[in-house]
Amino acid sequence: MSIYIREDLTRNEKIQQARRILNENKHSLDAWSILIQDAQDKKIAEAREFYESLVTQFPTCGKFWKLYIESEMKGRNYEKVEKLFQRCLIKVLNIDLWKCYLNYVRDTKGKLSSFREKMVQAYDFALEKIGMDVYSYTIWNDYITFLKSVEAVGSFDENKKITAVRKVYQKGIMTPMTNVELLWKDYCTYEMGINPILAKKIIEERSREFSNVKRVTKEFETLARAIDRNIPCVPPSVPQSADEIKQVTAWRKFIFWERSNPLKTEDPLLVARRVVLAYEQCLLCLGFHSDLW
Repeated sequence: MSIYIREDLTRNEKIQQARRILNENKHSLDAWSILIQDAQDKKIAEAREFYESLVTQFPTCGKFWKLYIESEMKGRNYEKVEKLFQRCLIKVLNIDLWKCYLNYVRDTKGKLSSFREKMVQAYDFALEKIGMDVYSYTIWNDYITFLKSVEAVGSFDENKKITAVRKVYQKGIMTPMTNVELLWKDYCTYEMGINPILAKKIIEERSREFSNVKRVTKEFETLARAIDRNIPCVPPSVPQSADEIKQVTAWRKFIFWERSNPLKTEDPLLVARRVVLAYEQCLLCLGFHSDLW
């Protein structure tokens, strides 16, 4: 829902106009955009009340939660940051919000003696919740890089480390996502560096399954390109705009595709998890479209 904000106004006049518009139409994204720009120029103590109103109005918008959290992080209000993550993370399966969470854990927990355990828990948590997202490659890759960086003393620890890295690699290469081919190449290189003879056998065994993942990934990427996952959830306009119709159509196609079991897996739980994630992510943006429920 869009209401025109006059370009000839001063910044303060635009802010006043935006507030007047929101008094009449709380779903005006143009008006919210003006106030968001204003809030980003303020210290968090001055902007916190606005951010609260923003995420109250748009509780499923990962982009807006991320803006609020980053403003609190800038002010080093880490206790407030953690409370914000507790409020939104599980419900808002937005890949950028989850990457923000992982960056926060990495950047603020580094001096703790339990840092390694906390990072492993955070990565495992993220992969469980959003590891099937088409844009989750950086989470998989960062996790593997982190595991490789862990110091191992003695053969027992080294074998434990190899097992941990291999486990994430082998799960990742079976997950359709952008750049999965890079993950496959890195995995092959990793196995060859450990035991070239055994590696050839492992790679040969997994190549066929990976070919299927690669095929599905291409379809996944094509469908994902038509979707804007950061659109705030507002009621449908009357009549619906071309952009709205395009998004609803794109999400429907994507959900239908997931329900068709494109991986041809015999694991019904995996199919169900993928379909549920598709619906959950769709409703973050299109929750007011009752025909999608």
